Amino acid sequence: MAGLGRFVVFASVAAALALIVTYGGGARPAKQGLQMPVAVGAGPLSRDDFWALVHHSATWGEDADAQLADLRTSLRQSTPSQIAAFQGYFEEAMIRSYRWDLWGAAYVAKGGASDDGFEYFQRWLISRGRTDFERVLADPDALADLAIPDAQSDLEFEAFGYVAPEIWSAKTGQALSQMPEADARPRPSVPSGTPFKEETSHLAARYPKLWKRFGTWL
Repeated sequence: MAGLGRFVVFASVAAALALIVTYGGGARPAKQGLQMPVAVGAGPLSRDDFWALVHHSATWGEDADAQLADLRTSLRQSTPSQIAAFQGYFEEAMIRSYRWDLWGAAYVAKGGASDDGFEYFQRWLISRGRTDFERVLADPDALADLAIPDAQSDLEFEAFGYVAPEIWSAKTGQALSQMPEADARPRPSVPSGTPFKEETSHLAARYPKLWKRFGTWL
């Protein structure tokens, strides 16, 4: 488990059996997945820790249910304050990716993207892990290079944003509205950058790789 920083692999026989039951008959995972949950060490959850947890869950590839189960299992090993910090880093990533140029990329790849559709696309992109997230933020047209189905896909993962609040509430017995948001910044009302134009000529010029791969859907 090199590269996971302060993380250590934690798995009892019971947990391993539970994971086998949970994942063993799962629906078509694109990857085998890491079948042992990750336990966070003592102390505050760092940004690297956040991405390590996301990376661990992302090894399940396109099997969304298995990825959610993996993240839940790992977060259950964490303290309430660590879980709240996880959600804080998630919100940070949502703010960073709330950009017009990224929305335009999602618009081409998805064949259109509403307000909710773009938000769920952001969650999907975060769920893929730090490498893909930073790559697409640096160059939204690089979304075309990711290993995603060529057939039209919604590229959305709404449920990914609910896992940490769900586990925090279960561990503390408190309502979701009571979850602390330390250092949380409010999401901006308008994406950053220059709005994209929906004309096909503009999209083809601004996102050449995405247009070549997905533009026929628009």
